[in-house]
Amino acid sequence: MIKRTLMAGGVVALLLGFFFGKDTVTYVSTSLGWVKATVKDSVPIEFEIQRARNMIRDLDPEIAKNMHLIASEEIQVGNLKEDLVSSARQLDQDRRDVVRLKSDLDRGGSQFVYSGVSYTQKQVESDLARRFERFKVKEATVEKLQKIVSAREAGLNAANDKLKGMQAAKRQLEVEVENLKARLEMVKVAEST
Repeated sequence: MIKRTLMAGGVVALLLGFFFGKDTVTYVSTSLGWVKATVKDSVPIEFEIQRARNMIRDLDPEIAKNMHLIASEEIQVGNLKEDLVSSARQLDQDRRDVVRLKSDLDRGGSQFVYSGVSYTQKQVESDLARRFERFKVKEATVEKLQKIVSAREAGLNAANDKLKGMQAAKRQLEVEVENLKARLEMVKVAEST
């Protein structure tokens, strides 16, 4: 059976090549396009309506899932922003403390009094060195946190765009369903007349 089908296909291809020459490919592709359009036009409208409804129904869980993910991400980004603001405030306070200690040392003196406690120049210098190291670490942490917040916001914007696209696709499908329903009604009216 398969052998006969292949032989018949070969004979048809040979005849097409003989009659149409170089244009055989365009005739075959045009014929295939015509057959495809005919098959599509012969699909019942009720089937197309049900297919579109199924597609809409399948989009609903995905839209809900993305909305949940976006809400969760918005909360996390909000928390990160709060952490960033808090860390930036602490960094500013640490900067002021380091500058104050440095300016006190630059003025000179052998004894320094802070909060009623007297410190030597060496103690203040060592405290300044420790504070400056902590300040550099906190500064690097704040910079990284800013980058994380920016990246998460970009991801959140992309997720929002994806959600809007899905909602637009759903609305488009709903419009197509309504158009198909109207087309079906027109066909039924035409059939009844």
